Amino acid sequence: MGAWSRFTFFLALAASVGCADALPDRAVLNPEAANVEIISDLPNREIYEPAGQVSAEIIGRDNAASLREAFNQLRNQAAAKGATFVGIDEVSSRAAWDFSGRTIVTILGTAYRTR
Repeated sequence: MGAWSRFTFFLALAASVGCADALPDRAVLNPEAANVEIISDLPNREIYEPAGQVSAEIIGRDNAASLREAFNQLRNQAAAKGATFVGIDEVSSRAAWDFSGRTIVTILGTAYRTR
């Protein structure tokens, strides 16, 4: 590996470590989001309309806890859009590049509100 390649590798590694440090490990549920539900099936299209996309990214050591915190982020974002449901579109997880043993959980969803 040449000097330039090593420099590029370490630069990319440093950038990814910085990103992992910037991710939250908690998401406090806002009071207005307490009534927002996470759903697996789409709501009735005659009653509910999409309010927009929502996404969450949490870093943690425990996948179940990280999922709970990511759902809180989604619910907070949905409430800000006036939504009452969040349909989950995609869930992924990957190891953090900072060699900490933590996992980054990412969830993408669609918020739905009453028509």
